[in-house]
Amino acid sequence: MNYEKKLKQIRHYMAGLLAVWLFCIHSAPVFADRAFNDIEHSYAADAIEAMAAQGYVTGYQDGSFRPLHFISRQEWASIFAKSLKRTSNNRGVTSFRDVSPWALPYVQALQEESITKGISDQLFGAKHNMTRQDMAVWYARYFGVTDDTRSAGISSFVDQPNISNYAQTSVWLMERLELIEGDTNHYFHPKESVSRQDATLVAYRLWLGGDVLKERAKRLLESLENGAATMPQATSQQESQKIAVDLIPEIRQQPVNSEIEEPKRHRPRPDSPVSPVTPPEPKPEPPITPPVPNPKPPIIPVDPSVIPPDHSSDFLVDEVVIKAQELVNQPETYPSYQLSFQLYNEGRPVSIPAASVTNVTYTFSDGLGVFDVQGKIAHPENIPAADSFIPVEMKVTIAKPYRVLTAQTKLIVKGKTPPEEPPNVIRSVYLATYTISEAAALDPAAWKMSYVFRNAKGEIIAPEMLPSDLILRIKDSRGIFEADGKIANLHLIPAVNSVIPLKITVESPSQGILFTSDAELTVEPGGRKKQYFAVSIMLQGSATTVDQIKQSRQLLMDHFGPNIKVTWAMQNGFVFVEANRPQLEQVLAFVDQYGDEVGILAGYPNQSEPGLPVWEAKMDEWLYMYRYNAFNELHQSGSMGSPSVFESMDTDQYRKYLPKSLTSFTVNPEQTQWLKDHYRITSAMGWSATQYNVNGMYGEGSPLMPYWSHKDNPIVPAQGIADNSGTVFMNSVTIDPIGSRYTKDSSRWTLHPGDPYVTETDAAPQLYIVQQYLDNPYQRINTVNYLSIILDINALANTHNMGPIWENFVNHFPLDRKVEIVGVDGLKQIYESVAGANNDHTEFTLMFRGSGIKTAMDSNNSPANLRYLWTENASQRIILSKEDGDAAWSIIDFTDYTPKPVPKLAYSPENSHTDVSYVTGRNFKLCPTAPLTADEIQRVKTRLKEIYFVEEVNYQ
Repeated sequence: MNYEKKLKQIRHYMAGLLAVWLFCIHSAPVFADRAFNDIEHSYAADAIEAMAAQGYVTGYQDGSFRPLHFISRQEWASIFAKSLKRTSNNRGVTSFRDVSPWALPYVQALQEESITKGISDQLFGAKHNMTRQDMAVWYARYFGVTDDTRSAGISSFVDQPNISNYAQTSVWLMERLELIEGDTNHYFHPKESVSRQDATLVAYRLWLGGDVLKERAKRLLESLENGAATMPQATSQQESQKIAVDLIPEIRQQPVNSEIEEPKRHRPRPDSPVSPVTPPEPKPEPPITPPVPNPKPPIIPVDPSVIPPDHSSDFLVDEVVIKAQELVNQPETYPSYQLSFQLYNEGRPVSIPAASVTNVTYTFSDGLGVFDVQGKIAHPENIPAADSFIPVEMKVTIAKPYRVLTAQTKLIVKGKTPPEEPPNVIRSVYLATYTISEAAALDPAAWKMSYVFRNAKGEIIAPEMLPSDLILRIKDSRGIFEADGKIANLHLIPAVNSVIPLKITVESPSQGILFTSDAELTVEPGGRKKQYFAVSIMLQGSATTVDQIKQSRQLLMDHFGPNIKVTWAMQNGFVFVEANRPQLEQVLAFVDQYGDEVGILAGYPNQSEPGLPVWEAKMDEWLYMYRYNAFNELHQSGSMGSPSVFESMDTDQYRKYLPKSLTSFTVNPEQTQWLKDHYRITSAMGWSATQYNVNGMYGEGSPLMPYWSHKDNPIVPAQGIADNSGTVFMNSVTIDPIGSRYTKDSSRWTLHPGDPYVTETDAAPQLYIVQQYLDNPYQRINTVNYLSIILDINALANTHNMGPIWENFVNHFPLDRKVEIVGVDGLKQIYESVAGANNDHTEFTLMFRGSGIKTAMDSNNSPANLRYLWTENASQRIILSKEDGDAAWSIIDFTDYTPKPVPKLAYSPENSHTDVSYVTGRNFKLCPTAPLTADEIQRVKTRLKEIYFVEEVNYQ
């Protein structure tokens, strides 16, 4: 199953890569400064750069790659073998005489595996151009095709009859593997030569496909063995006598054997070797180097360094190649233009000995009547327009020994060379990078749109040479970027692998230029900040069992791994019960084994008790009874309320078992201060931020972010050292912090996986919300990225749908985000390590869409057609919403945390309807339609710009 899944993924990946088919000529814009200076218009540019980075292909000393030049057989053998990581040191393998030393290990490696053969026993045809059908043959041999393999069918190419018999199966296989495709008319052109860019793209696909391609080929070949093969085609007497050689697309007087066929065209040989840029190895033969124009007659002079001259009238030649530079459509150059040729013997260039000069005659001809028989331009009026070609042929006759050699080529006609202009005149612009990280991983402050400018020669213009009046503008139809290329709307960056199209306008009045170029950025994965999930598990009364405790942690470990830490928040009613000693023992075992935390659970204290003294007594009882049932060896009768209870546990042996946090539905300043003073607890998690009028407390809750709470009001962030309570406050359930529109018939509602009012049987809505948390585009600018939850595991186990929903939620929680499970105090420590001891630089921003679910309670509604932007820092909270189809975002909350004095959150039932939040601007249900002041509007605008959000907002 895993294999099939992996295979399917790679197939999809390969299908995307094969959008540009093998051997097809395409054009694509370039949006980056490439590794080579002449590949910007090559459709294989990305493949060339990828293969160059691996050291599989090389360029030339002038920084070029020469993508359109043809590739020789030994050059292709080098790329093929390198990409397969094959070399040979086997000196027992027969060495071909015509292979360059730098290419020999690669040719021998492929020879050992029967991937390639020579054109004879001693010749490899090293410097002959590689043909399209031979490239398919090498591939097919690598995949397991042998000389005896025959295809049940034939390839679908129009010119299939022109494919040599020995290559028919190979071309069929490569077509079935979707590695090759013909031109737009579905012609394969089997005997034409392959360019360097085509060859590199082929090698790149083989390297990328790896074993998956081999497996597919194996199955296809097995299908032949299972009855799909056909009888071999009838062969001529010559074919029956052929030797084991590769096809060689060369021009010569007689083929080496019957399998060798005459080509349709041939490219000239290089004048002299040029060393590649990398890797450092013996100098390879470059594909093609146009010769310097030579006005002299095209008789090749004697070159003693090639073949020592002899004084006989005989010399051996088996091949001729036409040498012709590009013909520029410029009349003043016509008189000096001259076609020439080079003679070869067994792949080596030869010169005509002086004694044989009179025995060699030649004639040039062309289909357009441009040249005379000596290769001079005779009829310039017949020269075609620029970017056309002239088909040129020649015949060389050698008197002794008698032989006739022929050659053909296509001479490219170029347009008239324009006058040379200053090197700083901008003629093209490209992006210096062609990727951008996904929003969740992008640091917008560090992102900068950078450019590469080139002159008419394609040379990069140095920054100091750019004109002073240069103006660049970016046009982005998606609204992601501003005109200057800076991030405008971070959240609009699309998903990974998406493409962002751009237009770059370049203007310089001093240079008289104004043009627009297309560009694009591909969204790629990036390194994200760590994310945390704080889990507090409630233990109440005597109903929670040891099995429930074990199962609740095991469920998390099964999905997230053993390295998780949770808080076991125990209520008075739990630690009081002596029968719960096994449960306590299990919790302490988790503290020992995993580093879990012990916490205190106290709910609704502001209404259920008449005052703070009663709550303080309950806390004294909690620690006294916790010690009695968990550490009876420390028990001292009559010590309840005495500091000695805490002190007896504040030792190296027992300190890790002390409570570290408070989990509560509503937190009062007196509670947090008392816990800090008596138990050194400085972590509190409550539901105030996510519930309205909780248990009669008339307030609008706290920010989403962890923050140092105000000494008079835990739901307000401290504004400085003087009002800092020293306790970090967090929300308990932030899986859906808003979930509604905050207007009539909608309420603030948290979509809790354990909500008894949810009637669904799976966690699809909750997982939808959590995925948006994990992919929140504002992660990089947040102080801490976190989720948090309080769970009553006994209720989960005994409510018909709560347990299955929670289990479904955990089992389908996305693991690829590598979220760390922590306890309440653990999250506080993480926040403190990042933010320090104040809220000066603390912030949190979240964008998400409603879940589309409505519970049994009609007011609990989370519309799916609404998006929300919640952003806050120490001084303010701003919430925007936008319904699908709206032209602008609406402000549904602006809460100012800076006014003084701060409304004090009093511990008294009499104050349960006192507003303890700020009624400024639009504040949820307290003041939903209040107008914003000019100062508030400016603060909203400033904050939105700080978080890279500049979409249209309705401020009225």
